[in-house]
Amino acid sequence: MSERPIVFAGGGTGGHVFPGLAVARALRERVPEHPIEWIGTAGGLEERLVPRAGFPLRVLPLAGAARRGALQKLRAAVLALAGTFRCAWRFAGRRPVLLVGVGGFASGPAVLAALLLGVPTLLLEQNAFPGATNRMLSRFADATAVAFAEAGEHLAGRVVVTGNPVRPEILAIAPRVERPVRRVLAFGGSRGAHSLNEAWCEAVPRLADLPLELTLQTGPDDHGRVVRALADAPLRCEIRPFLDDLPRRLADADLVVSRAGATTVAELTAAGRAAILVPYPHAAGDHQRANARTLAAHGAAVVIDPLELTGEHLADTVRRLVLDPARVQRMAEAARALGRRDATGRVVELALGILPGRTR
Repeated sequence: MSERPIVFAGGGTGGHVFPGLAVARALRERVPEHPIEWIGTAGGLEERLVPRAGFPLRVLPLAGAARRGALQKLRAAVLALAGTFRCAWRFAGRRPVLLVGVGGFASGPAVLAALLLGVPTLLLEQNAFPGATNRMLSRFADATAVAFAEAGEHLAGRVVVTGNPVRPEILAIAPRVERPVRRVLAFGGSRGAHSLNEAWCEAVPRLADLPLELTLQTGPDDHGRVVRALADAPLRCEIRPFLDDLPRRLADADLVVSRAGATTVAELTAAGRAAILVPYPHAAGDHQRANARTLAAHGAAVVIDPLELTGEHLADTVRRLVLDPARVQRMAEAARALGRRDATGRVVELALGILPGRTR
């Protein structure tokens, strides 16, 4: 068996980790002679999910620089430079056959080290407006796989529209059948969303007359406070800091309330579930608003402007949809029609074409 690994680098949030894991699992099946390894950051979601998927993980001490002060940005730059040297030293001793950058703090140093050593490199870009690292490095990578065609306007080099890979568990979700709207699934991303949690604390009492069941992923920071605030809730509420079984919850849901990150949108459309989307207002390039508008334009989602989010507005929006199950069903069908269910396969074929000794 070959000792030269395929290395995935990046993570931090589910938006980076889950697409990478989908591709990693598929490559493990297609080219088992190349072991899969992962480079991430301490405290990122990859610390839990990557070992659970059966891949060895090495973490780097890194920090973000966005919206930070001068000293924090300097520290982040020093850590990134040190991370690049660490990766280069490691790759020189055990040269990867392919480096896949999935985005996040660890992606940049590992991709840069791979490029300096001439390692074939593939970038994954999940958003309509690419992150700064991918914008800078795409001109040097062998290819960049993008979820949205408009991302290519901001990237150099070879850009291939593949869609955003989603977990096999999401692809296994059956189309929704028409029925009353009873189960609402709400989440603000893997780390939660404070404004959404606040809105739910106000919205739930306003929905007391509806036979709803709410599952709410709060993130770790707000969990205790939300549990206390909704202790006497008139609805059946399950409140968790994180949902390890999100695919099962999504399969059971009639309506989803969430942010509009690229991976969330990809999973909603692959599963075919109606959604109320509240875009994160500080996302780079305001890409979450663009994602949400795309789904709304196709009748797959209702969008609440984050500047207009209140408990009353959220409750009224949920109520209108709960009382119109035919519309929810149409939204679910429209969402599924938008899904790129072959995205993982497209990225895998692109990766195999980059591997030495294979043709594109």
